[in-house]
Amino acid sequence: PTTTLVFIHGGGWRGAKKENYLHYNVKLAELGYVSASVQYRLSAANTFPAAVQDVKCGIAHLRKNAEKYHIDPENMIAIGGSAGGHLSLMAGYAQDPELECPEGGDSSVQGVVNFYGVVDCTVPVAQKAYQVNDFIGKSYEEAADKYAQASPLMHLDKNDPITLTFHGTIDELVPIDQADVLHAKLDELGITNYYDRVEGWPHSMDVTQPINDRCRFILQRFLAKHFPMPGGSE
Repeated sequence: PTTTLVFIHGGGWRGAKKENYLHYNVKLAELGYVSASVQYRLSAANTFPAAVQDVKCGIAHLRKNAEKYHIDPENMIAIGGSAGGHLSLMAGYAQDPELECPEGGDSSVQGVVNFYGVVDCTVPVAQKAYQVNDFIGKSYEEAADKYAQASPLMHLDKNDPITLTFHGTIDELVPIDQADVLHAKLDELGITNYYDRVEGWPHSMDVTQPINDRCRFILQRFLAKHFPMPGGSE
């Protein structure tokens, strides 16, 4: 059995599809990891917590079928970018019964890799973002509690998994201080974490070849250290 990397696509919770991470899927599968992508209901038709529940259902499905897929159910990592980064953090941190897979099953993960995801939906810039408004389905004034419930930071505690974040300092959609706050809190809680704060790069920076190469290199080192292949070495 080997470590499973569960990729969660971005698109502002409102677009894109699971095939978007095929490049990462293939590159990491070539190294021997099981690489999967999950689809989730988009915000145009289904508001929060549908997407979070769907991601957790996808993880629970993989865990339930671990033998069939030759995976180690105790070594599962949620990886996502932008909206998918947010959902990977929610998969790792949120234990709220309202957010779990309605069909049941164990949806826990042992690691989170967050590419420029939203960490706190309650800050002013997130409150006003149409993508967040559509995702929640109501304005902040109408549903402040839902904005808090949808914020990975609000679920974070000392028992949460190891976390790796990539974020560009000139991100125009998700400000860099979202990642800064997350990793300060992870440090405070004593959770092992890594933060690649990439100077001078915007949102979706890893679509460019040099940053994609950099991210995959760091991700592979992270995996080799904390989730080594059976019989392999760091």
